[in-house]
Amino acid sequence: MSSALPADAARPMADPRVIRRWALGFLAIGIALRLIRWLLRYPLWHDEAFVAVNFIGRGYRDLAGPLEYLQVCPILFLWAELTVVKLLGYNEWTLRLFPTLCAIGGLVLFDRLAKRSVPGWGYPIAVGFMAVAYSPIRHGNEVKSYATDLLAATAVLLLAVLWLKEPRRARRLWLLAIAAPVALAGSLTAVFVVGGVGVALLPSVWKARSRRIWAAYAGLAMTSALTFLALFRFHLATAQSEWLRTEYLIPYWSKAFPPLSEGGLATLAWLVRSHAGNLLAYPIGGDNGGSTLTLIAVLVGLMALIRGKRYALAGLLALPFALNLVAAALGRYPYGGEARIAQHLAPAACLLAGLGVGRLLGFVRSEGRAARLRGLAVGGLLLIGAGNLVQAVTSPYHMISAARDREFARWFWPEQARSADLLCMKADLGLDFEPKQWITGISASYLCNRAIYAARRPAARPTADRPLRYVLFHVDTYDSPLESPEFRAWMEGMSAEHRFHRLDSYVVNADRGFVGWKVGRYWVIEFLPESIAEAVIARDPRTMGRHRE
Repeated sequence: MSSALPADAARPMADPRVIRRWALGFLAIGIALRLIRWLLRYPLWHDEAFVAVNFIGRGYRDLAGPLEYLQVCPILFLWAELTVVKLLGYNEWTLRLFPTLCAIGGLVLFDRLAKRSVPGWGYPIAVGFMAVAYSPIRHGNEVKSYATDLLAATAVLLLAVLWLKEPRRARRLWLLAIAAPVALAGSLTAVFVVGGVGVALLPSVWKARSRRIWAAYAGLAMTSALTFLALFRFHLATAQSEWLRTEYLIPYWSKAFPPLSEGGLATLAWLVRSHAGNLLAYPIGGDNGGSTLTLIAVLVGLMALIRGKRYALAGLLALPFALNLVAAALGRYPYGGEARIAQHLAPAACLLAGLGVGRLLGFVRSEGRAARLRGLAVGGLLLIGAGNLVQAVTSPYHMISAARDREFARWFWPEQARSADLLCMKADLGLDFEPKQWITGISASYLCNRAIYAARRPAARPTADRPLRYVLFHVDTYDSPLESPEFRAWMEGMSAEHRFHRLDSYVVNADRGFVGWKVGRYWVIEFLPESIAEAVIARDPRTMGRHRE
């Protein structure tokens, strides 16, 4: 059974060599856009920092336990990230190397998938959609598992399509049985794709009437089910999943869950808004109907598959959406909302949209008009790619606050360590006087930037001829940390051995207001060893006990 559409879906004048060249051209553009974004070394923004902070001092076994900042990540992604950090060091490039490689690998596999699934000009257009769309480029360059979501989904779909081309051979079905557990361990959302593939392939397995095929299919079902159950229990045990679901997932993503309690019309309207929004923002799109044209192309592509009696391929591409929607109805995982949490649906969306555009082009009777429309589509994709490149180069950050955080950290840590022994009270001493700020917020960015830009590791024992400086981050409950009883107790203990000299504070992103959660406040508490205290104070007695901002 072939997964391609019948020949009449493509225009008879289409030159396969030209089509292939355009597909390879878009593939090259997509790889270049992903590499350039990686090379630009964007500053870590807080959402990435929530994950990246876990690679500062943890080992492989530690990553199998509850993560800092209440994060939930697939274990293979965590171990791969830690391996890169251990081998190459801790910085923006190394933290994003594995996601970027996954993003490139996902695009390469998608080209193979589209070549075997979409006929005619729909093939390069589908590759172009994936290559230049903003969300796979941006989220493929983040310290999150979004790129592994896309890679896992693409790999599973590709293996399923390859088996459909030769349904009498069990080898690729066995490969799928091996790949599915890896995909599930590397992507939290792969369960929707693996489940959809399992259901979609069942009719073809039944028609094969082969014990070898049934054995391979049973292997796929068994490895997938056992891996899912093991990972489900693992995440329940380590991630406070129910708390995250009720306190964060549902409130934060409230618009990404169907309003079933409001009735059928409200739910139908929500479905239309979701599919015409960020869920299908390929190659461009957004909320408030911004992805309406893509939605139309997807529906045309799906109808073309059904009318062409390619039910297996239609099921492969549509069922992951359906299973994700069921999970949203049960309050377990959002549907739509933002493209980053739906990267597992990106391959199916781009394939269906490319197929739909190719089908619409096939309806044009005039070859000259069809050529102009193809040129318009290709030119539009090239412009979108150019726009993404310009945006990446001219604004090399996800959030301006993240750029300011990093700029300050690049100056602060080397400068403070230049003339004193410098210690971070949280990272080096394990002291925190406001525990809540180490669960969420901008404090994760502070810890990551310190790990990257601190001039050197702190000395095991402070030297006797240099000031001691302790950095306390952002105690926003108090105008001064001296208002904290715990901090005052620590100060008294330190003053028994060293002479308190001064208390300085630095505020980052102050234009947002001192109470904004993106505002970082650094307190620097300086003590003087008795051996140098008199000399330092004699040089400038006005600094003794000073609080400076």
